[in-house]
Amino acid sequence: MSTVDLQPLAVRAAAPAELPPLPADAGLTWRPLTPDDVPAWFALCEVVENHDNATERSAESELADRFKGGWREPARDGIAGFDADGNVRAYAWSEFRPVAEGTQAPTLFGAVHPEYRRRGIGRALLAWSEARARQQLAAAPANLPARIRFYVDEAHAEARRLAEAAGFTPIRWYVVMRRDLAAELPAGTVPEGLRIEPYSKDRDEDTRVAHNESFARDHWGSSPIDAEAWALNVVGGEKFRPDWSFTAVDEATGRVAGYLMSGAYDQDWEPQGYTEGWTDLVSVRREHRGRGLAGALLTAAMRVYLAGGMQYAGLDVETDNPTGALGVYTRLGYERMQSSVLLSKEI
Repeated sequence: MSTVDLQPLAVRAAAPAELPPLPADAGLTWRPLTPDDVPAWFALCEVVENHDNATERSAESELADRFKGGWREPARDGIAGFDADGNVRAYAWSEFRPVAEGTQAPTLFGAVHPEYRRRGIGRALLAWSEARARQQLAAAPANLPARIRFYVDEAHAEARRLAEAAGFTPIRWYVVMRRDLAAELPAGTVPEGLRIEPYSKDRDEDTRVAHNESFARDHWGSSPIDAEAWALNVVGGEKFRPDWSFTAVDEATGRVAGYLMSGAYDQDWEPQGYTEGWTDLVSVRREHRGRGLAGALLTAAMRVYLAGGMQYAGLDVETDNPTGALGVYTRLGYERMQSSVLLSKEI
């Protein structure tokens, strides 16, 4: 179905005028999260992620970043339940950045302290965040296909049951992969006519455009990233490692042919039992694919991860990735680890 055949998103979203009430009998006071709440919010995330053995752990700086970005409305997008001592015991957040093409897709986040579970709080928070996501979609300026997303670790059966009971359907699977850097590294030969350079802020805009023309175009569910979101979410975070990131340049045109962006998510290292250089994004423009450039970029990253004292290189990938990335990673020595699932409500 083309976008001209779609009903207006404001109609499809079926947004409620008011958000549903949250439990009044849970011993919690409900209010929006503020920047001052970040330490208490982070404390909850630590407890929950340790209890659930989460694949990825939160960093306090990443929670603080949720209050940045002109597309966000923190006073409306998030809610938390505080106990009498000011501890955050539960929260929900609907993260949404409207796009002009692709798919409008809010992502729901939330957690309940283990001591407060099985009281209906998680179910109520999911309903609250879905309602907020519908409001966000109804206000989106571009009438595009839309979905509401909810990601869970495959091992977290309780969260998946909660989402499915609320009408969310599993539609995509992702796998975390790692590559032992103690094993011999690939040759990583750079294709003729291309060169790999260390990341430079001077090429930031060219790299963002390359991302939008390659990754965002060819990866299911992805949409273009504007300059503000790129600056904040891709290259502006505390965990971004510019010294572990690269661009591949076409020597004939001077254009970015591919790129690799890395992070050091040290909050994950102790729980997982090893240090790791993490590849956040890697992609190659269509006209340069099939020549080994992705492998060369990944090998360049492996070398700097190893030089930085890391034990493994890590990344995640959709199992149905149309570019054949899973096969590329396997040939480079990456091994499958944990899996996660995307559950969705198509709007």
